[in-house]
Amino acid sequence: MCSDRKDPVVVAEHLFQVIRPPSDCAVSISTFSRPGKSMAIKVFILPQYRYLESRVPKTLDGFEILREIASMPTAS
Repeated sequence: MCSDRKDPVVVAEHLFQVIRPPSDCAVSISTFSRPGKSMAIKVFILPQYRYLESRVPKTLDGFEILREIASMPTAS
């Protein structure tokens, strides 16, 4: 039996379904490598959608989930 539980792309899709953001641009989900620790999934949430932070679990499908409130990057 094949398991998708360790595929970060599948975990990101599950996480998006759990968070249920009102738009695709409300959150950004990426992998996060940490020296000496296992890979984590990081969720960046736009400040105007701060309430979504409560929907982000601490772990999902065997990955630790990190979260950060961050504005969209802009060119200077």
